[in-house]
This record gives sequence, structure tokens and C-alpha cells, in this order.
Amino acid sequence: MQRRKGCGYSTHRIGSLPWSCRGTLCGMFLSSGKPAMSKVCVLERLAHQNQTLVQVEIHSGRPHQIRIHLAYIGHPLVDDPLYCIGGQPKFHDLESTSTDISFAYDGGYERPLQPVPGDCGYHLHAHWLVLSHPTTNKMLKITAPLPHILQTREERCDPQVDT
Repeated sequence: MQRRKGCGYSTHRIGSLPWSCRGTLCGMFLSSGKPAMSKVCVLERLAHQNQTLVQVEIHSGRPHQIRIHLAYIGHPLVDDPLYCIGGQPKFHDLESTSTDISFAYDGGYERPLQPVPGDCGYHLHAHWLVLSHPTTNKMLKITAPLPHILQTREERCDPQVDT
């Protein structure tokens, strides 16, 4: 099955910012930082929730690349406590104490009371990974089933759909 409805690329550079709690933090820079490229494909628009399910293919692998690129283009991850629209970190909001029980629905992770980089609970999943075996150089494709919350309506209704 083809999971794509429309695709685009984000090629904005990603660099580091000083952060007193952890030393440095990745953030969006247009003139400095390292090159990064993400291909973003819309899978399903959920207008009633003001959300869009997307598939992202990264071509570089910078820290927080998916979160930063999606925030930069105006579509931050649902309830991301760290990156806001524009791709910059939300330094002032990092002490939030709000919780959302829906995070348990994404595979068992609950949102931390005081989120920091590296916490679980975001709606991200490495569905498949392709890499070259380090000794045989054979191409390997590793696939992990999608959690329910990251499946399209069609995938949730038809267990035979090949994702």
C-alpha cells in the first residue's frame, strides 16, 4: 500500500544553542549549523483534532531533526514540550507540570511532569530502517509494527494492509 498523499522537503540547517540545564540543545538556524534534509509526506489529515499524520524520511540524522523540521514548517509534534513553531526551543515552557493521559495510548509512555530532551511520550516511531550490515555490507531492512495511534483509518480497519 502507498502511504503517501502529498510530500515536501525540509532542508533547513540544524545547529546547537547553549542551554544551562544540559549544556547545549539543538535548534534551527538558517545560516549556521549542519545541513539536514527531511522528506515529509502527508498520510491523513485529522481536521476534527487539528492534526496531520505524516511519514518522515530523514536523509541526514541530526539530533531532534524530525521534531525541529516539523516545528519549523509550522507543524510541531502534538504536545511537544520543547520545540515550537519556527523550530526553536521553548526555553520558558520546560518547567510545565501538565500531563496528558492520551500519551499512554501511544504505546505505554506517559508524558513526564517536567519534560526535557530525550523523554518518551512523543508520537514518533521508527517504522522501518534500512542500513548496510557493518561486516557483510548486505542491505538490511528492519520493520517494526506501527502503534495504533500512528496508523491511518484504513490501516486500523484492515489488518491485511501492508505498511
